[in-house]
Amino acid sequence: MESLSIKKLADLDASGRDQAVEIFTDAFLRSLQFMSKDQTRLTRALRHAFVGDQFYTAVENGKVLGIFAYSTNLARAFSFDKQVFQKEFGRIKGSLIYKVLHGELGKPLDFNDRQCYFESVATAREARGRGIATLLNNHLIAELDYDEFILEVVDTNTSAYRLYEKLGYTEIKRKKQRLFPKLAGFNERIYMKRGKG
Repeated sequence: MESLSIKKLADLDASGRDQAVEIFTDAFLRSLQFMSKDQTRLTRALRHAFVGDQFYTAVENGKVLGIFAYSTNLARAFSFDKQVFQKEFGRIKGSLIYKVLHGELGKPLDFNDRQCYFESVATAREARGRGIATLLNNHLIAELDYDEFILEVVDTNTSAYRLYEKLGYTEIKRKKQRLFPKLAGFNERIYMKRGKG
């Protein structure tokens, strides 16, 4: 862990940015399959959407091993361009993809100025179990000037739920997945929060 450094996505070169997007598409492939099952195509289509100042990465020897994004009531971690999706998937499908992703990840959050939302937490396959997510979580909580940190985890991701409990998060509510839960791969979104200290 001593050779690991934490950097904003904006401070990485093009290769590092691509690695971060690949980690995201690999981790969330099941949820993204409505766009395409081709991970290379997904990476190409989503590369533009990652806001560099909202994503933090764990880097070791030039390789990105984990990502951790945050959003607030003023800034989201993603900014989608409908034209990019239309170019990649065609006018109709690209427009639908934009609508779904913007609705899920691009709309302003109904938070107060002291709340922060963590999202898109993912670790490269070869680095899982090394504490990368914990390291990034602790770094962001120390670095960011917010009083309350909120995140969501799906009910099928029990290992992440247990990790967040260990990190001091407590469950605050559950929301049923109404649209295509089998396709999405989960039944409920679980929201958790913790304070600064």
